[in-house]
Amino acid sequence: MFDQVVFAGGGGRCIWQIGFWESIVDEVQLSPRVVSAVSAGGLVAGLLLINRGQDAVQYVRSVFSVNRKNAYWKNLFRDEAVFPQYAICRNGIRELFDNGLEDLRTVAELRLAVTRPPAWMVGPLALTLGAVIYYTDKGFPRSLHSTSATRLGFRQTFYRAQDCSDMDEFEHLILSSSCTPPFTPRLQLNGAEILDGGVVDNVPVAGLDAGQGRAGQGRVLILLTNRFPGYPDSFTQRQGVQLWTYVQPSRVLPIKVWDFTNPEAVTATLNIGRADGRALLTQLKSIAPETRVQAL
Repeated sequence: MFDQVVFAGGGGRCIWQIGFWESIVDEVQLSPRVVSAVSAGGLVAGLLLINRGQDAVQYVRSVFSVNRKNAYWKNLFRDEAVFPQYAICRNGIRELFDNGLEDLRTVAELRLAVTRPPAWMVGPLALTLGAVIYYTDKGFPRSLHSTSATRLGFRQTFYRAQDCSDMDEFEHLILSSSCTPPFTPRLQLNGAEILDGGVVDNVPVAGLDAGQGRAGQGRVLILLTNRFPGYPDSFTQRQGVQLWTYVQPSRVLPIKVWDFTNPEAVTATLNIGRADGRALLTQLKSIAPETRVQAL
């Protein structure tokens, strides 16, 4: 039904995408050709494409159960990380993609977004402005597609996961797409400093193919993680010859982007995603086949 899918970023909120995806994947025969994703949405997308969604949930629950804090300030005076999120994500990639890249090479083309600062902007300034834009958009979402960073010269670049030569390169690409100091270290990709791809647009539609897809399809499914009060839970907009169907959580999610201490919030967020997926299926089934495209 959908030729391409977009996974927004959102840290722990991307657990919602797992619940939603698993509720609809079989019913709508969801087998996209292209997936465009950013940050934690990229990690979730890769795992869902190889049917490791529930393994990811179990990993997150297990780690969150033993991680007591989101910041270990005493480590400022030790040779240890203050923020545990980076190591948790890195270890999750290594554990959950245990078959390397082989599984990914047989599924949809996965495109991951990173942000490149403008050439004239020195590192500390780029990091500061990027962080301000990133956390403002996450905490106070105003529009589906932010333009603040683009106006300042930041640019979004996409890399294919399947082009990675080995797991080290793939791991670095995922972490680069999620690079948000101070929660992660400063990172470089191909010799240039980068930031989380969501700094430019946390809903990375720029990674999509334009025009019709396979078999004349032009349907795109876009999975958000923020709640945008001015929009319904699901809605479709025409973009040229394509139809973009946005789906957002039906309520504000109980998990915060960088809260890695709350396994109960993981379960609650997963269940909201499942319920929202079932709600979309009910909506689809109530619409006559010949009018579904216009109504969704």
